[in-house]
Amino acid sequence: MEDALRPVVDVIVVSYDHARFFDNLFLSLAKVNYPRDRWRLHVVINKDNDGTLEAANRLKEQYQPELPELQIHEPHANLGFSGGNNLAINWAMRNGAEYVYLLNPDTTVDPEFLTEVVKVAQSQEGIGSVQSLLLRGHNPGEINSRGNALHFLGFGYCQGDHDPISTAPDETVDIAYPSGAGVLFPIKVLETVGLLDETLFSYHEDLDLGWRILLSGHRNVLAPKSLVNHYYDFSRSITKWHWMERNRLAVVLKNYSLPTLVFLAPALIATDVAIWAFAVKGGWLKEKWKANAWYLKPSTWRYILAGREQIRRIRRVPDWLILRKMTWKIEYQDMKAGWAEKIANPFWKAFYVSYRLIVRW
Repeated sequence: MEDALRPVVDVIVVSYDHARFFDNLFLSLAKVNYPRDRWRLHVVINKDNDGTLEAANRLKEQYQPELPELQIHEPHANLGFSGGNNLAINWAMRNGAEYVYLLNPDTTVDPEFLTEVVKVAQSQEGIGSVQSLLLRGHNPGEINSRGNALHFLGFGYCQGDHDPISTAPDETVDIAYPSGAGVLFPIKVLETVGLLDETLFSYHEDLDLGWRILLSGHRNVLAPKSLVNHYYDFSRSITKWHWMERNRLAVVLKNYSLPTLVFLAPALIATDVAIWAFAVKGGWLKEKWKANAWYLKPSTWRYILAGREQIRRIRRVPDWLILRKMTWKIEYQDMKAGWAEKIANPFWKAFYVSYRLIVRW
């Protein structure tokens, strides 16, 4: 394709005191071979106690001949992953972008990463997102994510984490949902399904958007030749459990049809009881309580109902087809635990198989 005909892509990096990663990230972005006048770079600064703005301006000047136009956004508040990305996505929509690419700050990119995802996005009709193959930054011979798994009860995790890169697909394959660490979205699809859910703030926002893309009849796919090194460190913060539990249930309540929720109720309740016990053992009981207490607010249910109305408008695919793209097990290495593998997975499998037989809507 001639350079002048390539689509305009806006690459968005949301930072929360991530200045320590910028030197390596900008060095890799300066080597990207996508035509410089056909992509733009955004840095959204949610927090800057470490010189993020100074680092971004310094590197903008240092790599000025190689880098594309750089937009720096300072909301002067922590908008979270969702709000930070949406700020730049809205700018991109107003300024003629055809695609946006969400990129974590703790990454470096292959020179071909943008060319390859765009090539896949334009190769077939109906593609709603294209994830790059994420590799472990400290060990690029290992995969971090070849697409994310969507558990039928709302959990999500990276597939292939720590697997050798030799196990990655050779060609484009469908995935349940893409990791927000490195993914391309067509603007036309986002205009249909909506942007990232800002109420989720952090955790499950990529899962929710990927689920909506599936419900709208589009596909989430992996571009295995688009490579991004992710210097990922699994968070041990107790606070994350609040967001993960709160948001997991919110996504389930928004995206399933009412009959499916009725059938899922026994599995959801039993799992919630088990998670309470897990929270006691893990020392995050307070976070679990906060997550559940959020559902006692009338504003929460107004939000859920508004989300369900959005799904009603965009839905083109029934739940029984979505269930086929889901999984019943958790096998993410950084979250492996005896309770999941010995107790929860067999329990979930029994429910999942039953639902696959029953749900026909």
